[in-house]
Amino acid sequence: MQIPNWRQHYTELFDRMAAALDFECDLTVEFITHRFTPGSRDVLQQWYPNTSLDFDEATRAVKRNKFGGVKYVYQPEDMRTLRQFFYEEWQKRFPNAPVQYWT
Repeated sequence: MQIPNWRQHYTELFDRMAAALDFECDLTVEFITHRFTPGSRDVLQQWYPNTSLDFDEATRAVKRNKFGGVKYVYQPEDMRTLRQFFYEEWQKRFPNAPVQYWT
């Protein structure tokens, strides 16, 4: 998620992960960005009325599935920035641990 200072926070998280996983292991990763449907947004806002999650449709790109359903995802430029950061930072710490999935 693109929270304030997200690069710093995720860099620190990756550093902590690298320190904790400092041994031989079979490791893969999946990166899933924050996305929402109108239905999931409504449920989460009912369950967590004080949430600070960003549900602003105006700042998101629309992605449709084959049945016409709508999902709100980060804008393409934001996705490229996130993907580049996550892949680079992950590979610095875990060069033998492939990224299995990005969305």
